[in-house]
Amino acid sequence: MKKSLLKNRNKKGFTLTEVLLVLGLAAIIIITIFLAYPKVLASMRSDAESKNISTIVAGVKGLYTASSTYTGLTNAVAANAKIFPDNMLNGSSTDPVNSWKGNVTLAAAATGPSAVAGSSFTITYTAVPSNECAKMVTGLAANFYTVAVNGTAVKTAGGTLDIPSTTTACNSGGNTNTLLFTSL
Repeated sequence: MKKSLLKNRNKKGFTLTEVLLVLGLAAIIIITIFLAYPKVLASMRSDAESKNISTIVAGVKGLYTASSTYTGLTNAVAANAKIFPDNMLNGSSTDPVNSWKGNVTLAAAATGPSAVAGSSFTITYTAVPSNECAKMVTGLAANFYTVAVNGTAVKTAGGTLDIPSTTTACNSGGNTNTLLFTSL
């Protein structure tokens, strides 16, 4: 009898309680990751697109340094000048897309202070989700002359960004917001 008690005492392994505790902790960690992952991914996409927009602006301004206007600016001109980051172009296409598979359009405009054709240029982003729209606009607005979300001016010429209007416009557009940035 004593030998069988000693034999059981020397067995190695985990108790049912220990196994359940480890499985419970693993489940909590997995659930936390699944809840946090979409937010982290959205933040990464928003940051990447903000950098893409800054790269585009710098490229356009560099390309048109010797010109007094942006006349003739198109997606094709920008793509041929290698202004768009590589992650925005698909193969030999001159039509850039953003992280949400929406179109990105560059165009000369007459929205500068002089209202002369080509006095400014616009960058239009489509299909921007609402949870990333406000973050992009608030992060980039200071670098632009005007900004509009779904046709609503959220930053006017010489003004500051209207954050309540930005969030309202972004939320009203759902996952198909259109952002229009105007640069001089």
